[in-house]
Amino acid sequence: MTNNFEIGDIVISKAGRDEGKVYLISQVVDSDFVMLVDGNFKKLINPKKKRVKHLKHSGIKIDTIAEKLLSDKKVFDTEVYSAIKNCEINK
Repeated sequence: MTNNFEIGDIVISKAGRDEGKVYLISQVVDSDFVMLVDGNFKKLINPKKKRVKHLKHSGIKIDTIAEKLLSDKKVFDTEVYSAIKNCEINK
């Protein structure tokens, strides 16, 4: 199975207690797992680890946050929260 999830992608959880919740991928662990943040309950300091098979792509990527995460620049939880909130996502 190919993994096409990248840092900065907006994804929707499709399984678990957080089903339907929107997250941003902050780190790709391996082909099976990614680390997720939402800027509110799951902050950058303590991201959520989730299997990629339990996620659905929204088709949106936040390039500004992705660039900061990839270059180890400071990213604030408020930036992530605002980016997710401003996305038009059809669940």
